[in-house]
Amino acid sequence: MQHEAHTHGINMSALGRDKQSLSLEQETVAIEVPGLSLFYGDKQALYDVSMNIPKQRVTAFIGPSGCGKSTLLRTFNRMNDLVDGCRVEGAINLYGNNIYRKGEDVAELRRRVGMVFQ
Repeated sequence: MQHEAHTHGINMSALGRDKQSLSLEQETVAIEVPGLSLFYGDKQALYDVSMNIPKQRVTAFIGPSGCGKSTLLRTFNRMNDLVDGCRVEGAINLYGNNIYRKGEDVAELRRRVGMVFQ
């Protein structure tokens, strides 16, 4: 007896994923992190983090508890500014503008940069 093959695949064309994927070098960078370190008082929590996050892509941070995922995410909209003794060294560039520059409108930044936690 012959059985008909069933496929339960995802229609990549309907998702707009049928086009050739761009490499990260070809994509517009939304957030550039060139060597960021973060301290809570004397305790260093992030060590020289460097990364690029492309525009209009879903980006997930995955790792064990306590490895710095949430700490890093909070730097993208300066929520760590609200933590006493927190100090950031380095820069985070949002479309080429350092969000840690003097005079940055933090309320406007937080309207532009949101995040969803699990």
